[in-house]
Amino acid sequence: MKHLTYSKAVQELTHSQELESRTPLAERGGVRSEAARWRGQPVFVKTLMVDDPDARARFHHEGRVAASLSHPGIVPLLASSPTQLLFPFIEGGTLRERLEGGPLSVEQATEVTLGLLFGVMYLHGQGVTHQDLKPENVLLAGGRAGRDAVRIIDFGMSHARHLPLDIHSGTRMGTPHFMAPEQFYGMRGDARSDLYSLGVLLFDCLAGMPPYQDALGWLAGIHTNRAELPGPDALHPLLRCALARDPAQRPHSAPAMLRLLCLARQELGLSALSCAEVAELGALAGGPLAGSGFPGDGGGP
Repeated sequence: MKHLTYSKAVQELTHSQELESRTPLAERGGVRSEAARWRGQPVFVKTLMVDDPDARARFHHEGRVAASLSHPGIVPLLASSPTQLLFPFIEGGTLRERLEGGPLSVEQATEVTLGLLFGVMYLHGQGVTHQDLKPENVLLAGGRAGRDAVRIIDFGMSHARHLPLDIHSGTRMGTPHFMAPEQFYGMRGDARSDLYSLGVLLFDCLAGMPPYQDALGWLAGIHTNRAELPGPDALHPLLRCALARDPAQRPHSAPAMLRLLCLARQELGLSALSCAEVAELGALAGGPLAGSGFPGDGGGP
């Protein structure tokens, strides 16, 4: 397991006056979001607006986790101060905005899920679980529904194994439609919780809605009324597995879920991973994937 470190590329933000053309976007939980320009480039700015110890702890937690990450599928932290976090502004909008126009095609939905799995494999290799994967926290660079366009954002609810204190310990952190049942009961840090969220995201991409209309009732165990599985039959075993209430019945890891998705895509006649992608993902997984059954890697089924 790699230890969480801090990127030397993150700069110290000393004066808010460095920000130009500031345009407010939203304010939630004591944090204001803005679009701006910083040193000639467009940026997304988060500013802590309240003097509340809990809000300050959450804000600093997000900054520390974001500063430790470096992967093409994750929006990097550019600069920070005790009250501000600066990220590059990604043109193209969120996955939620894309889904407001209707469900994605099977190829697009599985491409987006591939991109998410690439990023999640990296996170889990760093000892980080996101804990709030949802369409609002997924950007699509250029508005494209492709694996290389996926960008994961917002680590405010994340769990980092190597930080000295989990400030969210024991709390019901997450978004009901996308959070795993164990998260609802306060369990954090299990990588399989993120895999549940990815299963909901794939479902949402295919159906245009998440699987449970009454998400809180499902999480509390009051009912099991799930919408009919969307998409072709080849994807249904993966969806059933990822959406299992019991984490032990889900894929045991992001590489395992990736393999199931790749096999389903192969059955559907969609493109396999390239050799370069298999090699890169093997590095993230801590060992070679070639020969482990990934379509396109020369391995078995």
